[in-house]
Amino acid sequence: MRLRRSNVLEGAMRLLEEEGLAGLTMRRLASALDVRPSALYWHFADKRALLDAMAEELVSGVPDPDEALPWDERVAVLARGLRDALLSHRDGARLHAGTFVSGPHTLRLGNALLAALTDAGLPRAQATGTVFGLLHFVLGHTIEEQARDELRAAKQWDPERVVAAAGDFPELAAGLAAFETASPDERFADGVGGILDGVRWRVGVRKGGSDSASGSVS
Repeated sequence: MRLRRSNVLEGAMRLLEEEGLAGLTMRRLASALDVRPSALYWHFADKRALLDAMAEELVSGVPDPDEALPWDERVAVLARGLRDALLSHRDGARLHAGTFVSGPHTLRLGNALLAALTDAGLPRAQATGTVFGLLHFVLGHTIEEQARDELRAAKQWDPERVVAAAGDFPELAAGLAAFETASPDERFADGVGGILDGVRWRVGVRKGGSDSASGSVS
């Protein structure tokens, strides 16, 4: 059977699920597909090109928000959708971090976020910076989330030990204890909410509404 680009991409996603990002090599992928490694390079110039395509494939699962929703709800929907897409595959966030993707799904996501933030009232340059800040938060949060899941699976994560280690720093110990009671969903929602509060504050300052701006982050 002729090897197609889609076959390589599907095989790479399966190998990622089985072996993790560290185990994803061109040689292993070729073996899994029962082809010579050189056959892969007809479709992808190098491993970086393959990783970029895999990252684009992950983002394809992010749903479009209802355009009738308020700007902040659209941003929240997109952020949750990206997190869910990254969590759908082993090491999905690590795979996506550091890629430079210009595929249609990635561009659609960026455009939707930027449109929502400019609708909020941010200047385009500031809105663009906020898009990257939000994306970095989603990636960082999800990388840590997936890393903890692996540690828990290996029985190497003990939150009580982490809290106890901060015993000489009472503020930190109390904060960690409270942090560990929250679910990953709650932590993620709180982080996105903080970013949205920052946007509301900036928009309020630009409009001269100091009272509403200060109230939005209380």
